[in-house]
Amino acid sequence: MKTFKLVGLSVIDDDMHRQDIPFIDGLIINKEDGQNRWLVEAYLDDDYEPMFVSLQRRPEFQLQVTITHTSNDPANMLVAVRSITKMNGHISVLMEGLMIPRRTHLAEVVLAGLVKKGLQGEALLKEFRQQMDERQGVRARDGRT
Repeated sequence: MKTFKLVGLSVIDDDMHRQDIPFIDGLIINKEDGQNRWLVEAYLDDDYEPMFVSLQRRPEFQLQVTITHTSNDPANMLVAVRSITKMNGHISVLMEGLMIPRRTHLAEVVLAGLVKKGLQGEALLKEFRQQMDERQGVRARDGRT
């Protein structure tokens, strides 16, 4: 296993908007298990507990992480919350998931989500193109890219 410093953390909602999550400290571990599985642990203010409790109910959600240096490009992941530990006004959130390679698996993930929403035909194609374009620079909730 290899451990890296987590320097950026964002949750991506179903509409592809990014919510940056300020955290006190964090790390990310490549499990090197041959299946591209990673562990992400973030230590943050307990104001975020309701958000992560809600995310814990989902089988998976999208996360964007920046590793080691803030100048690195963020990496997309599909993760599940494994545990939330309370610590004197803070929480430690442990998540496990897969890195999504830039274009190949990402296209499959986006397409599966759109099909699940019931889109088809021209509406499916239009939304697919839009989401793939946005993934190159996911827009923030306040409209920034």
